[in-house]
Amino acid sequence: MLSILYLPLLLPFQVAALMDGLSSTPPMGWNTWNKYGCNIEARLIRETADIMVSKGFLDAGYRYLNLDDCWQSNDRDYDGNIIVDRYAFPDGIKAVADYVHSKGLYFGIYSSAGYQTCAGRMASLGHEESDASNYANWSVDYLKYDNCNFRDGISGKERYKRMGDALKATGRNITFSICNWGSENPWEWADEIGHAFRTHDDIIASWESVLEILDVHAQVVQYGGPGHWADPGMVGNGALNIEESRTHFSLWAAMKAPLILGNDLTHMSDVVYDILTNRKVISVNQDSLGVPARRVVHVAGNLDIWTGPLSGGSVVVVLVNYGENERQIPFTDAIVDYYGENIQVEDLWTGKIFQMKEGMMLSSPIPSHGCTMLKLTNGTSIPYSDSLAGNASKNHYPPEIMQNDIDTSKLEDMEQTLYEAEALVNVVSGLSRRKGGCPACSSSARVIAIGKVHPLESGSLTFRNITGSGHYTLTLRYMDCLSWSVCGDYWTRRWGLRLRINDGEETYVYLRKIGDFKAVKEFSMGLYLDQDVNSITLDNPEADGPSMDSIILKKHLNSNFNTSKGAVWTTGFSSEDPLAGDHWILYAMRCIVDYMLDAAIFACGISTVGFVTYILCGYFSKWYRHVYQLVGNSDLGEYTLENVSDTNTSIA
Repeated sequence: MLSILYLPLLLPFQVAALMDGLSSTPPMGWNTWNKYGCNIEARLIRETADIMVSKGFLDAGYRYLNLDDCWQSNDRDYDGNIIVDRYAFPDGIKAVADYVHSKGLYFGIYSSAGYQTCAGRMASLGHEESDASNYANWSVDYLKYDNCNFRDGISGKERYKRMGDALKATGRNITFSICNWGSENPWEWADEIGHAFRTHDDIIASWESVLEILDVHAQVVQYGGPGHWADPGMVGNGALNIEESRTHFSLWAAMKAPLILGNDLTHMSDVVYDILTNRKVISVNQDSLGVPARRVVHVAGNLDIWTGPLSGGSVVVVLVNYGENERQIPFTDAIVDYYGENIQVEDLWTGKIFQMKEGMMLSSPIPSHGCTMLKLTNGTSIPYSDSLAGNASKNHYPPEIMQNDIDTSKLEDMEQTLYEAEALVNVVSGLSRRKGGCPACSSSARVIAIGKVHPLESGSLTFRNITGSGHYTLTLRYMDCLSWSVCGDYWTRRWGLRLRINDGEETYVYLRKIGDFKAVKEFSMGLYLDQDVNSITLDNPEADGPSMDSIILKKHLNSNFNTSKGAVWTTGFSSEDPLAGDHWILYAMRCIVDYMLDAAIFACGISTVGFVTYILCGYFSKWYRHVYQLVGNSDLGEYTLENVSDTNTSIA
């Protein structure tokens, strides 16, 4: 699917960021987790500090050396102070921080806005003030604050605000990184609490993970800026090839993401080192204007064009080839919103200089999964008016890219509207979060971890700003449950889902398991909305719920449906799944139908056991009669195997 967005690139998104002077440019550094996990100790941190200085990472701008999870124990002392893991850090955290500072680096630490960290160590919920005080006493400069093991009942905003306030109260400048994976829409509140906010799950060592993150981060990147950076996760992914590594780093730099490395600094190729320390690319990331590049052209699975303004009137452009073959990508001055007769174009990776001719340029050949990163100068940017932005169409893009098989269609039926689950207007709460990398979805992303997917925590999704009262058919486009891994077990046949309209009357549906967590299935039900602006909340406080791609609402102009306020009801015998409704009769029928095959297998198993038992009993009875005849007496008396042996011998 192709989408083109024309944006006023010189106008940063206005938010009320923290005005404490910290993180005026995106933080740069290194973190222990991706490479070492819980296998950390004081010696490793000192050695890493030495490497960051000796190999030039500090000179390139990487100033933070951050401890992640597992520096702490599982306990607190009698005064409530957290106890450090004495085996890994026998001299305490302050000694390590002092060594890091002696090398000219900043020192960072980790905790979670819950009762335990993600690795099960002691966390900070309920102890924010004492922990923040200890961090200040240990000369900590950076806190990554995770989102594990918090239990339901306290919002993410409240939990993160508690720690943010506690850090401020210490009087020490501590950069506060909010790591809640994009749950509860942190772009709506994190700018007043912290200096960076995560927008997605952790990045993992794969190209697919990079693409998943981009599907979501591209929607929220504009909410980042000086002092409140949108954070898609770490860089330095050790599993990528060279072209993918260059693309990863280019996009993170252009998006003004924090550049926190997670790779092995002691063993990397010279090419990867050159990528991570490229001064021209890093200068884009650290540009004083602080406006993130945004994706202005996206052809799913094919190509991207990202562009954003830089200080001094320059512009950065990143062209990405997602295809499997080498290709050239053209762009125009209108696409990148940059005009002039003598525009100079510098390739930031090769250093080559070009001239843009007649408002159009064709890139050099770009390898599969590779990119070209360009800096344009000697031009001017004229933000587009609302009227022009509203008339943007695929015809503004060069015809060389347009292909007949690109689907640019949207729902055009005025009585039928599709609402994307991952849309920013919606609220994703608890453990639920937006996740990209979904080819079967209507827009490459979905919301996962809905329901009670963790013993202590659940997740929910609220569709907001659904306009228009009346009777509707609601179509749920759902997928199998997914959280940190695929939910359920062999006996899972359905995903329960509770629906509430405007926080009013509720009902449940029990959606059939698909058996393929990459596939999308539909289920339709009746719905009555009684307000001009409505909300629909999906959750399951008792068990796993499905992941959600989207919902579709189709209005009925003439309806005899139930008109009670806020009523939600299944159609009972929907053609997609006639047994999904919330009724005891349907529950009983589900138990029969869903487990009929298992019952048949069980019955066959019982029959097989019975048949084998019958055969064995037959053989035993024959053997018994044979022995009886040999002994010659109905009373076997002292009969033993030895007797049988003697008898057989005498007969022979």
